[in-house]
Amino acid sequence: MKNKILATILFIGTFTSLSYNQIQTDYALGRANKTNNKLAFIFSEPVNDYEVIFTFKNGIANINCKSPQQLIDESITNANVEAAQQGRIYDAIVLGTAERDMAIIWKDKSKDNSICRVKRTEGKYVFVDCEPISNHSIVDKYNVSGEGKQRLSGRCQGHQEKIDKLIKKANKEKHDFDAVMYGSSTNDLVIKFN
Repeated sequence: MKNKILATILFIGTFTSLSYNQIQTDYALGRANKTNNKLAFIFSEPVNDYEVIFTFKNGIANINCKSPQQLIDESITNANVEAAQQGRIYDAIVLGTAERDMAIIWKDKSKDNSICRVKRTEGKYVFVDCEPISNHSIVDKYNVSGEGKQRLSGRCQGHQEKIDKLIKKANKEKHDFDAVMYGSSTNDLVIKFN
């Protein structure tokens, strides 16, 4: 009987450890930031269940010349206008995944609803205005999202172009990296998961 109990405890311990390791090694998971008490998912998808409360046309002037944080600020303002017109309340916005951006509410508000899944570009995870959950180290810092020079030239590259440029720079310098963090700090970061 002792061996059966011990085997069960070992199995449960292994199962729990395996689940924890799977969570820790899902490098596509990030944590979105709050702005004005709303979560904003930009170039990412929430992992928890949600319901779309309304969609909104998010016309932002000079969109390519804005930083991701400026896009979020203006998007929340646009969502607030739509919410007021419709008499609705929302928890978060999801940007850039459909023709119209979405305002959503969580099906379970007790969960950590800031967790999101990011996409890849050229095999690298791309965290736009969110932080990776997995432990990581900074490999290098760049400034590809700076708008100043681009505004002076009269042409601003699109955000995907800037992300591509960041990855290209890191590859050209032969960095060993897994992901990039774009728009969430003064510098754009190239990172390696630990």
